[in-house]
Amino acid sequence: MLSVTSQTYAARHRAQSGFTLIEVMISAVILAIGVLGVVSVLAMSKVYQHESIQRVRAVELADGIFERIRRNPSGVTGYDTGLDAPLGNGSTGNEPQPNCSATSCDADELASHDLWDWERLLDGAASTVTEEGVAVPTLALRNVRACIDFTADAGRDNTGIVDVVIQWQGVRETSDAVDASGVVCGDAGDEDATWRQLIVSSYVVDETEL
Repeated sequence: MLSVTSQTYAARHRAQSGFTLIEVMISAVILAIGVLGVVSVLAMSKVYQHESIQRVRAVELADGIFERIRRNPSGVTGYDTGLDAPLGNGSTGNEPQPNCSATSCDADELASHDLWDWERLLDGAASTVTEEGVAVPTLALRNVRACIDFTADAGRDNTGIVDVVIQWQGVRETSDAVDASGVVCGDAGDEDATWRQLIVSSYVVDETEL
């Protein structure tokens, strides 16, 4: 038979053990909530990082075509696709001839070849990895489309404003997504709030017209 002292110790021991178990359970719940919070923050950080990289890529692409146009100002009209005929997804077809990378071309031929080469950059064809025997682009903007719109100054043919519009699909919806009522490259009926847009303008001068 247990003494009163032994019974009191056993009761206290049981009470202490139960209280410790509750503490462990509460701590586990708090830890789980904290881990979920960290995972959520990391996931959002990854999304924002991806969005930032894509926008930087779009800026690089716009700068690239502007450099080509500035080197060939007399052929600026050859770069003018307008807003209804977007580049992207191989829309320019096969490489035009002659190959201006290997031989001399006139202004129009160079413009045609530049557009073909630039579209390959849009589609990420210049940087790929092979997955199951298929070349997968690593730098392509998702569902990218791009338009080049040239507005000549009054009385001049090759001097004026060039607008480069690049649109692509992001991974999340935003309040500043492409608005069909604004400047749209290609299909104006898109209502998807994940569409992103970059518009860069530059003034191009053909010195022969000065």
